[in-house]
Amino acid sequence: VCFFLVGLARPASAWSADRSGDGLVALYDFRLAKGSIVKDRSGVGKPLDLKIENPKNVRRTKGTLEVRGKTLIRSDKPAAKVFNAVRRSGEITIEAWVRPANAKQDGPARMVTLSGGSSERNFTLGQEGDKVDVRLRTTKTSENGIPSLNSPGRSLAPRLTHIVYTRNRGGRARLFLNGKQQAEKRVPGAMANWNGKYRLALANELSSDRPWLGTFHLVA
Repeated sequence: VCFFLVGLARPASAWSADRSGDGLVALYDFRLAKGSIVKDRSGVGKPLDLKIENPKNVRRTKGTLEVRGKTLIRSDKPAAKVFNAVRRSGEITIEAWVRPANAKQDGPARMVTLSGGSSERNFTLGQEGDKVDVRLRTTKTSENGIPSLNSPGRSLAPRLTHIVYTRNRGGRARLFLNGKQQAEKRVPGAMANWNGKYRLALANELSSDRPWLGTFHLVA
């Protein structure tokens, strides 16, 4: 069972019939063109909706959410169903269709994160310049999810990109960009030390000091 499910189709306004839902826990397809709420469309458990803190800094169209200025898009409560699914399965897969605004953002800039602040997290999918940086907390990595897994330099550019990170129960972690594997390593340990109080967020850290600019098409 995975936390987020890998899907290789292009983003659409809805979860299409040709994509399996096995293991899906949360899905954001950004189909709403207005408002300050990003709906969880997974249909799994209680919806984990997200709130946009600075709606004036985003532009919404049906199927996209463009982050033009600093904001934070986060759940109001801890992401309990994500925490429980990962702790139970020992596996995680994160998928995102994004278009970075530029290839200079760092920190890493947070695209998707389940964390408590700039130095403590369960996982983070981030941008470090022209690379993707993924941090995962286990009993053998730090509370900050370090050491991380990175894609090679110049692998990320300001164009629509499909990112998939997956780590199985045995510790094998892989990172794919546009369907091609970019990095692989063993991330040892278990996720038994995850913090159940962390919230899920897009486009920034929960401490609001790692902003990301760009366009979201899908997060799952």
